[in-house]
Amino acid sequence: MKRCHSQPLKLTAAIAISLVAFSAQANDTLASANNSFHHDTSASYITDTDNSDNAYLFASYRYYFDAVSTDLGPWALNTFLAQSSNFGVNYLKSDLAETSSYQVDGTYVFESNWFIGANYQQINDDDDSFAWPYNYDESLYGLKLGYYFNESSQISIFYQNQSGSDSYQHTSGSGQNFQIGLLAANFDNQSDTFGIETQSYIPMESINGVNLFARWQYIDASQYYYYRLAQDGFLPERYFTTDIDNTFNHIFLAADFYINKSWSIGAQYDWQDIDIKQFNSSSFTPEGDTIEVSDSVNNYGLNTAYWWQISPHFSAKFSASKLFNDNDDNQDSLLFGLELNARF
Repeated sequence: MKRCHSQPLKLTAAIAISLVAFSAQANDTLASANNSFHHDTSASYITDTDNSDNAYLFASYRYYFDAVSTDLGPWALNTFLAQSSNFGVNYLKSDLAETSSYQVDGTYVFESNWFIGANYQQINDDDDSFAWPYNYDESLYGLKLGYYFNESSQISIFYQNQSGSDSYQHTSGSGQNFQIGLLAANFDNQSDTFGIETQSYIPMESINGVNLFARWQYIDASQYYYYRLAQDGFLPERYFTTDIDNTFNHIFLAADFYINKSWSIGAQYDWQDIDIKQFNSSSFTPEGDTIEVSDSVNNYGLNTAYWWQISPHFSAKFSASKLFNDNDDNQDSLLFGLELNARF
């Protein structure tokens, strides 16, 4: 039997890495007669120099109902500063977590500066190194309510639910699974996330400005595993169950200083507090036993990014991020990213 791990740990780590992604962009000497757009499409690739398996491929398209001006702040923040209703589709593939996902989302901005958003995501998990060895799909949906309290600042609260389940039943000729004597198995994963986030861009005289971001989120998650094994020699038919409850507190803080419209340097801090309670039982020990684990992790990072505006409609974005942590079991990471973007 494979040792059980908590699925949300992978998701939390992925969130911490992806938030580092791309911060800056552009060349403030490029002039264009067409300085606004409705369509924003991009494809990006992020890789870790310390772990070649830690790579991410991301593609997206977004339509803005109001024209987005490229004159608003840094190129990277044009869409945030536009405060426009929008609709988008995204694709993400993670080699580290062995997952791929598709997402659709939309945001509607009222004249009163309030905004609401919703998203739906389908996740395919191909990771066979954890307690559930089969591919399965998960669904995620989320809701958001926020307010723009000035021309360059917002605050919002959000909720997300993620769920997935799978089952296996041995039938005659079902192949290699029966070689380990597995007759039946069930898996169920559920998580609820609540949070609040705020973002504010502050123009400055000495540089273009500074972008501040803060997020807190609380995750309540559970996983259930059931395995029934066939009779094997002197061992009778038997079952094993594992029931895991997880809670996560997660804080992410970031500040990106835009030297000009193109170039930024920044720093971020990430704190995670994790509590895991795991109950194991079997036909041999029906009374079961409980394992409880608590831990906290601090992650720090420095990043720089540059947006090269190749033409009025096309650009390339380059980024580098160095991550540090206080956990000896985790390696520090150096991430490089490349993104190609088209706006029209």
